Amino acid sequence: MEKKIAGFYITVPCVDNVGSCTYNDICKDWAQVCPQYAKFGIPCTCPIPANTYTITDLVADITTKLPSVIDGDFRITANILSPTAGHVFCLQAEVTLG
Repeated sequence: MEKKIAGFYITVPCVDNVGSCTYNDICKDWAQVCPQYAKFGIPCTCPIPANTYTITDLVADITTKLPSVIDGDFRITANILSPTAGHVFCLQAEVTLG
């Protein structure tokens, strides 16, 4: 995860499981959040079939007050690796919070 500061993208460190983190069981985490994105045709079970999935103009309601430090533009890249299959998934997103 990178945040745009003064025109440059700076890596966001992993703090409390948010930021540039490593997660051990992304399939379990995905199953919990996926139902809200199923309308975009993204499967909620692993493995996700190879395809190009596009989500545009997504507006997400966040029910808690976010600290102002996370306002801004972010680039998020997720690379999903499997011990047996190697690189299995890549996600790239640009997000504006504020």
